Amino acid sequence: MKRIELTSLGQLTQADISFGDMTVFVGPQASGKSILLQLIKLVLDADDITATLKKQGFDWHDQVEGFLSLYFGEGMGGLWEKTTKVLVDGQQFDLEKRLAKKGQKKAESLFLIPAQRVMVLRNGWPRSFADYDSGDPYVVKQFSEQLRLLMDLGLGSGQGAIFPQAGRMNQAIRDALEARIFAGAEVKLDRAGLRKRLVLDVAGTQLPFMVWSAGQRELVPLLLGLYRLMPGKGTAKKSDLDWVVIEEPEMGLHPQAISALLITFLELLKRGYKVIVSTHSPQILELIWAIQTLAEAKSPPAPLLEIFDLKPTAFFNQFAKTILEEKRFKTYYFSRQHNSVQVEDISTLNPEDIDNAVSDWGGLTTFSSKISEIISKVMWEADVGALPRQSAIVENWLP
Repeated sequence: MKRIELTSLGQLTQADISFGDMTVFVGPQASGKSILLQLIKLVLDADDITATLKKQGFDWHDQVEGFLSLYFGEGMGGLWEKTTKVLVDGQQFDLEKRLAKKGQKKAESLFLIPAQRVMVLRNGWPRSFADYDSGDPYVVKQFSEQLRLLMDLGLGSGQGAIFPQAGRMNQAIRDALEARIFAGAEVKLDRAGLRKRLVLDVAGTQLPFMVWSAGQRELVPLLLGLYRLMPGKGTAKKSDLDWVVIEEPEMGLHPQAISALLITFLELLKRGYKVIVSTHSPQILELIWAIQTLAEAKSPPAPLLEIFDLKPTAFFNQFAKTILEEKRFKTYYFSRQHNSVQVEDISTLNPEDIDNAVSDWGGLTTFSSKISEIISKVMWEADVGALPRQSAIVENWLP
């Protein structure tokens, strides 16, 4: 899939998305970003989604409204209207026909890490699909189930730390995450009780899930998701997965932690995944603007590595070279106008563009720009007002 176009889906009036290697969605809350991300997964993975729902005992009785409620969540049954139109690479996506399709199940190709990931861990362990209500969004239940299987069948069977773990991610990337997010703490498996649970080990003291910081509770499910995408043992990526969606990765994190996390996203690109990120963080767009500027200037790897405080080793030189020379970035702004949302391509991120959506990066820099303008105006007026006073002082001083 290279392009998706849609008309009249929920609050989304119009959208035309051409994907880059990394595609970023920005816009205010309730502007339709999550709906579009879930639609992208539905387009790519409808066979796997319907098979999974049936396996878990759900039946929408061949009613599109029932399926929409099971997939997008309770209250979303009317999302797909008669005027709704979706084109995928120029071909119409017929939801009703796709749901009625029979035949061999196609494996999942898009892995979605939802914004509600903090719901995934209950008392420090991933919840099963069946543990959720039928009205909870499919992507939350499926992400939770995938982490549970990852822990039950792999990560949760060992004796060492879950994080950091040798063989998972490049060591420099693990070190950056450890230093900037966990501050020396380790994510470990506690087997002492009647059921397994994840704990943070801080200098020998084990801290249960409920006393973790907000950032740690947000980050650990995301980290486990990244583990699934970086299988280790010489394998660059999961053979069946080509797309990764990460919603609001910045939640609960300090800017230094976000910076460390951004390295892992670029690592996903280097491994061959197509990555889509929705965000409210100007820091993510600042990185993309920097990469695009460096690439246009045909910069060597060193400046990009300097941004992340990474040493110019052979691995990271090739890492930066791949990002600068081979990867393409796209950015879209979900612009709310009255009761509708139009999606605008702001990929240049040009600070001097006459279109405010582009120059203000979809509104993410509007507040800081406004502050700068007001403070500059006040300082200028103060300086101008000081000139007459200074002139009077000089005149009184002169003989």
